[in-house]
Amino acid sequence: MSTFTRPRLLLAGAALLLALGASQASAFGYGTKDSAPPETMDQLLTAVTKDVDAYWTKAFKDAGLPEPRVAYDWSPAGQAAAYSPGDDTIYISQAFATDIYNGALDQALPGSSQGYGRTVGDFSVAYIVAHEYGHQIQDELGLFERYGQQLPAKAFELQADCYAGTWAESASEENRLEDGDVQEALDAALAVGDFDTAAPGHHGTPEEREQAWKTGFEAGDPSACNDYLTAA
Repeated sequence: MSTFTRPRLLLAGAALLLALGASQASAFGYGTKDSAPPETMDQLLTAVTKDVDAYWTKAFKDAGLPEPRVAYDWSPAGQAAAYSPGDDTIYISQAFATDIYNGALDQALPGSSQGYGRTVGDFSVAYIVAHEYGHQIQDELGLFERYGQQLPAKAFELQADCYAGTWAESASEENRLEDGDVQEALDAALAVGDFDTAAPGHHGTPEEREQAWKTGFEAGDPSACNDYLTAA
């Protein structure tokens, strides 16, 4: 087993300042109880990513696998959240994450624009981060290479949602979730669901994405997410 190396953080530009937690009912407990709460979107994205990374590091160690390694890039501008297998990097723009946090994107998202869910609060952002890290896990496990030519994009998107749910369950077991966090994640999953089922890039309907996250959360075990590829 290789020695764990903390992922390199590619933090771009000046942070977008916002009053995290001041206007929201929930405030997820990041790291240890002595950890300082994030005060900028840059800090929030980094804190969530380190938290998700710690979960998967332990999961891989328990399974006898090398620790996952990935880079991160929090660009100040743009409207994007993605994992790139080509350079093994998670890209999330701070502007996009801020709009998720504030609920400003609700009318632009396919699900929430039709009345499904909403995006608001820090755990909506956490859902996005954990989902993109889920794609990194798929890459680490060779799932893109094994199934990429056989399965539609939806299968990988729903599995990534399921993986995000297993991470959230681990935080819940450690009593680090606050009232409303689970609902924020479920609402965000509904909000990003889309209805273009004939499109090659279809990610799953709102209900499918909500159920995928819930499956991971209720199971608390990444193996529960295997069915999204084997049953597709």
